[in-house]
Amino acid sequence: MSEQDNIKIVQSTWDALNAHDLEKFGQLFAANFKGEQPGAPGLTGEQNRAFLQVFLTAFPDLRFTVKETIASGDYVVMHWTATGTHTGPMQTPSGKTVPPTRKKATVPGSGTWEIKNGKVTRSWVFWDRATLLDQLGLLPPM
Repeated sequence: MSEQDNIKIVQSTWDALNAHDLEKFGQLFAANFKGEQPGAPGLTGEQNRAFLQVFLTAFPDLRFTVKETIASGDYVVMHWTATGTHTGPMQTPSGKTVPPTRKKATVPGSGTWEIKNGKVTRSWVFWDRATLLDQLGLLPPM
């Protein structure tokens, strides 16, 4: 596939997330997908969708905006910003639930996606969890 085709596939993942359509999102990933995110290394496809559902529940207006895109061969790198208002419960990795703070957050991130045969096979996504927690008032003051 061309680099432009690979960009379209990764952009489709963002479009599905912005529509909060995790079924469509999941169709873009290979059966053997592996992903990494802060606090969630080695995610499979179903685990990745469950991880994302936590944030779609906590931030019902969650929206991703892609700022920069670079493609090289089978890899696509995108820098993005996520914005949303914390109006739903947010489950933590330890199983605790953070009640809604009603605060708006804007968090930067970037990721690298590997595309093979028209499907995402790997992803490495990095975003600033401390910025999110600080904007929600969940970190002690500096």
